[in-house]
Amino acid sequence: MRKFAGRLATLAVAATALVAGSIAAPAAAHESETLDYVAFGDSYTSGIGAPNVSVSPLYPVNPAPCYQASPSYVDVLDDRPDVELAANAACAGWTAAMVPLQVDVASAAGRLNAETDLVTITAGGNDVGFQSILEACLKPSLLHDCKQAVKAGEALARTEVLAALTNAYAAIRAKAPNATIVALGYPYQFSPEFGDQTYITDEAAKVFNKGTDTLNKVIRKAARQVSGTVYVDVTDEFDGHGIGSPAPWIHLPGSDAGFHPTETGYAKGYYRAVVREAGIRALQH
Repeated sequence: MRKFAGRLATLAVAATALVAGSIAAPAAAHESETLDYVAFGDSYTSGIGAPNVSVSPLYPVNPAPCYQASPSYVDVLDDRPDVELAANAACAGWTAAMVPLQVDVASAAGRLNAETDLVTITAGGNDVGFQSILEACLKPSLLHDCKQAVKAGEALARTEVLAALTNAYAAIRAKAPNATIVALGYPYQFSPEFGDQTYITDEAAKVFNKGTDTLNKVIRKAARQVSGTVYVDVTDEFDGHGIGSPAPWIHLPGSDAGFHPTETGYAKGYYRAVVREAGIRALQH
């Protein structure tokens, strides 16, 4: 976890130096035709946790690579006959404040435009210090530290993150005026209903999940401020599949994929939530 957190921090610092890359061009779509699709955001859209890790060719490897993995929910959507992925521009470690840089990459290449039909995005977790809050809550004898870390993250979410998310969605809307923007929330990391576990106490797990609720409410509030943006909650899909459950859809600590969805989590959690809740008629048939 520390190794991955360090990598994310390095990516965040280097992000402003990234330049635009090439992206496959989308084609115009209508209700009965293929949806042209672009994805933005952090590691939950770039697919970290899926088995096949790679460096995105959309960005230069120097000063920092853009890590992705497949199959994520983006790939499952792309496998549908009614969806064509123009680009997954998401990068592990990126924040909501960095999403406009991703938008610039797609827009500068002429690939995110009025012909884009569908955009999905996960963002906000890195802005509130996801990894540092986790580290505080994983210390079984220091519940006070967990509560304080979550409280600080919630305060940040309600102020700076709300503004950053609203700006990110607005940046997408400005370049893709006809797209449905799907702003995805985050799942609960833990399933405390199964009791204390090796990694975290029952009470600390509940505190951390409460912080996730707060961040998701901020994502929903930001989505409401930008026309054509739909908030999609994923907590129901992941219910009973957090860390500590008999069948977790979240990777356990101890690897670079720790605290990210598994391949099953992307397919049965995120993908199903988009299809069921985004209100895109073509996806629901």
